[in-house]
Amino acid sequence: MNQTDDKLGQQVSRAWREAAAEKSPSFDHVWQAAESRYIGSRQNYRRVASVAALAAAVVVALNWQPPVEETTYIEIAELLESTSWSAPSDVLLPDRKFDIYQDMPVLFESTDPAGGALL
Repeated sequence: MNQTDDKLGQQVSRAWREAAAEKSPSFDHVWQAAESRYIGSRQNYRRVASVAALAAAVVVALNWQPPVEETTYIEIAELLESTSWSAPSDVLLPDRKFDIYQDMPVLFESTDPAGGALL
């Protein structure tokens, strides 16, 4: 065997003994450490969320302005009485020559009422 191989073998066996001599932590200890890390992360999250909510509230409070009542110069009744509406498709219809309901108040009679039976 070579001297470097012998030295390497001694280092490996010593490392093996040291690793075997160390005790791993108990489950309860590992569980408690995990719980404490989880609680710490939740507390950090709450702090960050609280600061963000507070900052948002400050921004909203600084930008808030009381509503200003605008004076109306046109009465609603006047607006409703003076406006009319027509459908946008009315421009596609031909111009009316007469309004049958306004221009002819009496219906035309096709026959003489006393002239007998209608054919």
